[in-house]
Amino acid sequence: MSTDKQSIDWYNQNAQHYTDHVRNPDDSIYHSLYEKPAMYGLLPDLQDKSVVSLGCGSGEDCEFLRSCGASKVVGIDISESMIGFAKNSYPECDFAVMDMENLAFENESFDFAYSSLAVHYIEDWTKLFADTHRVLKPGGSFLFSCNHPVYSALETSRNDDDMKVRELSRTLDKKTDSATIVGNYTKRRPVTLDTGMAVTTWHKSIGEITHEATSAGFVITDILEPQPLPAMEKVAPKDYETLTKIPNFIVFKLQKL
Repeated sequence: MSTDKQSIDWYNQNAQHYTDHVRNPDDSIYHSLYEKPAMYGLLPDLQDKSVVSLGCGSGEDCEFLRSCGASKVVGIDISESMIGFAKNSYPECDFAVMDMENLAFENESFDFAYSSLAVHYIEDWTKLFADTHRVLKPGGSFLFSCNHPVYSALETSRNDDDMKVRELSRTLDKKTDSATIVGNYTKRRPVTLDTGMAVTTWHKSIGEITHEATSAGFVITDILEPQPLPAMEKVAPKDYETLTKIPNFIVFKLQKL
């Protein structure tokens, strides 16, 4: 199942606000001080390589990949408004409105595929992985990030004027021998996270993600659970402490043999 219409509409209607957010490193610290350092640290040598960015949004990563020496960078996104901002801002990259499950590229068109916090908008990643595998050259790699399954498994157990609690827990009543479970790690399901964005992402276990990737023919070469940069402790100490103990994102690096 592709990205749901409500999520697409949200990005189309809020493209200016979201673009301003991601382009301001002080406002988007989960990007600048957490996810981007992890992703950029796993980039291969891109000198004279052809690159596709899946779910590229307003194009910032595409421009960064081009600055790393890539000879060709193509960004695709399902949001027409986001692609409009990308085209206007980064003319040396190519952009197109496209569904990442239906890539309109020839077989073996790219040396490297990249996707930052976009694949989790899709329920079943089987076709996404298969199509990405198809457009990569032999030896090419696919680097992507998504919500960490531990984080998306959390469930709100209390939300009132005094406190908000999200947890993944098992409470055993010794007297009755009954258990109360809060949260669900194993079941794939839609999740609306508490970010102020009216979008739906999909929770998947690490086992399901890796199975879908390897079934498409990829070999998993790296899995990274990022730690925030120390600079975050000064500007957002509560976020920093949380991320050092409960990961928000996870990064996978795959290779086409």
